[in-house]
Order: sequence, then structure tokens, then C-alpha cells
Amino acid sequence: MTATLALLRSDQRVAAFLRNVSQRLAALGYSAESFVLRMSRAEIGNYLGLTLETVSRWLSRFAQDGLIRRHQREITLLQPSALQQLVGTV
Repeated sequence: MTATLALLRSDQRVAAFLRNVSQRLAALGYSAESFVLRMSRAEIGNYLGLTLETVSRWLSRFAQDGLIRRHQREITLLQPSALQQLVGTV
């Protein structure tokens, strides 16, 4: 995962993170489309090698573009396939 993230742009890293969380929760039997992020934006940034501001900026941009809906830490993936395409794998 770390090696893969190093090759991705910042927007792709955030999209990949959201897809990864979604897939992991789905594997556990939870909703893949709507979930609460247990990590803060700063923790997500540290995990992805990005700043808090960059993570916040991309989450806001994804929401503006209609890819996700967010309310505090609750995330709803509105267009998971578009996030997957952004990452570069289908």
C-alpha cells in the first residue's frame, strides 16, 4: 500500500483511501457507501503522506464534484466508480 501511494498524486491518494475504507467495511459486512471516518484529517494526512490541509481540500473538492457527501466525519460515497477511476484502476 505504501509503495502504491508513493506513485499517486494527492487527489488519487485520498480517493484510494476512501475506496480502501469502503472495501474493508464491506468485507466486514458493513455499508460500503456510508461510513464514519474514525481517523482525523491530520491522521489521514500522516497515513497518506499529505498535510491536513491537502486532505481537507480534496474531501471538499470531491464533495463539490458530487463524488461524496460529507457531514463532519460521516462520508457517503455517491460515485464510488468515479473515485475508482480517479485512482486509475477499474
